[in-house]
Parts: sequence; structure tokens; C-alpha cells
Amino acid sequence: MRLLSGKQFPGRWHRLVVFAATVGGLLVMQGIPPVLGDEEGLTASPANGSVLQVGEELEYKVTYSFFNLGTIRFRIADRFERNGRTIYKAYSWIDSNPSLPFVDLHIRFISEIDQGMFSYSWIADDSTKNEILSRFFSFDYDSNRVIIENARRKSGGERVIEKVDTFAVTDKLQDGLSLFFYAREYVRQKKEVVVPTFIDNKQVNTIINFVDKQEEEEVAAVEYPIDVVYFDGRMDYEGVFGLTGYFEGWFSNDEARIPITAKMKVILGSVKIQLQKWNRNGWQPPRFKGGG
Repeated sequence: MRLLSGKQFPGRWHRLVVFAATVGGLLVMQGIPPVLGDEEGLTASPANGSVLQVGEELEYKVTYSFFNLGTIRFRIADRFERNGRTIYKAYSWIDSNPSLPFVDLHIRFISEIDQGMFSYSWIADDSTKNEILSRFFSFDYDSNRVIIENARRKSGGERVIEKVDTFAVTDKLQDGLSLFFYAREYVRQKKEVVVPTFIDNKQVNTIINFVDKQEEEEVAAVEYPIDVVYFDGRMDYEGVFGLTGYFEGWFSNDEARIPITAKMKVILGSVKIQLQKWNRNGWQPPRFKGGG
């Protein structure tokens, strides 16, 4: 591995990381394993365990109007102890629809998250046919800083570190992937929270309005209306592709709190993200039975 200095990371990375982290967070994005769905016996059953369950796999379809934009997949891969803390290792993959002629997006995220849903490290790999662009965040809360490493690997070549930066922070933080689990942990509370989030080299805020409002939601992968909890929120950081900052979410109204649907407002309409496959021990989407 060799270190290069004085080079700026390309603008394309800025745009893709903000977009991908935003999408991943709104559901606030080892090899790539298949995400498995249980298509049979779609009847509600109680979930066992906490929100963070090793082996959980979720897959979402991303659409805008009638256009299929691609998929987002999540997997909790591991649990281990480090410095007296229980840490979970989570993966996410964002892949654009290969039939779209104007975009070719393939990004993998890896986060290490503690039981408080705070991020301790974050990796993003943006893959193209010719190279992989990587960004690594290491959250050093004892020193109130984040260390960021930008790297590039050409096809068939070695990994080259292009830039290393250090940024001051004032709080424990969420990244675009850990925010997904943070929202799940607290969705059944009734309060508005300001969540410090680290996106694209700066500490910003995600505002989430948890209202614990029971609703019903339908998705193509489930043959009955799903019992869900609604919330909404906004982001105070830059969006791309017309993102306005406002979002809504509908999570399963059970102990698993699986994201079922999310919507992001854009200038003309909304980008919709819906659950289409899942694999979580003992879980099926809870059936809506009315109430409020």
C-alpha cells in the first residue's frame, strides 16, 4: 500500500456518498450474500430478540413514479465485544437498476455499531468497472474527532490511500447506515429528536419526529395489510437529485420494528422504498387488525 498526498477526492464521490448515505439512513443503504425472503405462510408471528439480530437480511425496492431505480440490501453480519462494549457489524448494498441507461451505482457500506446505536466505524466502497473508490471513517469519541481515509483501487491494482483528514466532532454520531438502526430502536417513542449525524466530512443534524402513530401499510411482497408505526423527519444537510430533506417512514409495529416503507420528498413527487424480501429469525410482517 502506498500513500499519495495533496490530491482531492473526486466530486463524483461527494455526490454518490451523500445520496447513498441519505437513502440508507432513511430506512431513516466477506462477498455479497443473497437476501432471502420467506414467500410462503405470510401470517403474523411474534418477533424474538431485540432490533439488532445477527443474521437479519432485508431487501428493498427503490422506485420513483413508475421507474424502478434499484435495490437496497441490509445484513447484520456479526456481534463481538470490544473495550467493554458489544459491537454489531452491519452491511448495506445499494445497486441501481441495470436497465437504467443514465446511472450505474454500486456501493457497499459497512458500519460497526454499539448497543446504543452509535457508530464506531464506517466504510463505503463505490465500485465501477475500472476501480473501487473507498472512504473509511473512524470515530474517536475520546478525542472528539473523526479520522477519514480516502482510497482508490484500480482494477487489478493495489489499494492507494489518496488522502487522510481529521475532523473535530462534539457528540457521539450516526452515519448513514447506523441511522437506519437508530430509527428502528426509538420509533415507538413519542418525541422529536435531533440526531447528530456525520455526512460528507461534517457533523450535521437529522431531525426525527417519533409520534408512535399506528397505521396500516401495503407492499407487493405481503398479501395482507401490515400493522405499522408512522414517523417523519427532515435533514438539515445537502441532498442531491432533487431531495428536499423531508422524509416519512412506516416500520412494523412489533419488537423487530422492520422498516416496511419509506418516502423521500423530491422536487416533483417522492422516491419510495419498500420491503420486498426478508430473513429474520421468527419474524413475519404483523397483520393489521385495526385500532389506533
